[in-house]
Amino acid sequence: MKRRERKHLKEDEFVSTMTKIVRFLRQYQRELKIIGLSLLVVLALISIIRVIQINSSDRANRQLATILKLSRELREKAGTSQGLPAELSQLEKLAGRGRYSRLAYLYLATYWVERNDLSRAQAYLEKFPGEPRDLFYYQARDLLGEILIWRQDYDRAIKLYQDLEKEKNMPYLKESILFHLAEALEKKGERSQALEKYRQLQQEFPYSAYIWNVADKIRRLGG
Repeated sequence: MKRRERKHLKEDEFVSTMTKIVRFLRQYQRELKIIGLSLLVVLALISIIRVIQINSSDRANRQLATILKLSRELREKAGTSQGLPAELSQLEKLAGRGRYSRLAYLYLATYWVERNDLSRAQAYLEKFPGEPRDLFYYQARDLLGEILIWRQDYDRAIKLYQDLEKEKNMPYLKESILFHLAEALEKKGERSQALEKYRQLQQEFPYSAYIWNVADKIRRLGG
C-alpha cells in the first residue's frame, strides 16, 4: 500500500514538474526565442569561421572578417552602451547582395529583435537577397516569419511558411518551419489547420526540441 502511494506521489510530482515547465515555456516563449536566436547567430559565426579560412589578400573574405568582427562587438556592447553603437552604421554600409555582405542584414535584424524593435528588424530582413538559398537565407526567412507573427500579420506569415514548406532539400530545420506555420494558423484562429500541422510535426519529428510544446498545444486545441 505504501509502495503504491509512493508511486502515485512520484507520478504526481512528475506531472506537476512537467506542467510547471510547460507553463514556463508558454509564459516566456518570446524571450526564449530571442535567446535561441542569439545562440543560433553565435553558432552560425562559429560555422562560418570553421568552413572559411580568412585570407587577408581576398577582398570578400576581408569583408566577411569585418562583418564578423562588428557583429561580435555589437554583442559585447549589448546593454552597456548609450545611444546607437557605431558598429550599426558600419554594418549598414557593408550590407548588400553579395555572398557575405548579405549576412550584415541578418546581424542588423538580430540586433533590433533583441531590442524589441520589430519594425526595423523586419525592414532589414525584407532586404535579404533571395539567392543563394543556403542556411542563412532560410534563417533570415524563418526570423522574418516569426516577426510577422509577433506583429500579428498572420496572413503574410502563413504564406511565407507555406512556401518554405514546399521547398525540396532545404538545408534548414523543417520542424521549425512546421511549428511556426502551425503557430501562425493557431493565432489566426484556424484551429483545425493548426492542429493538423502540430500533429504532422509530432509524427515526422518525434525527437524534435519542439515536441513538449507541440504536445501541449495539441491538448489545448482538443487533439
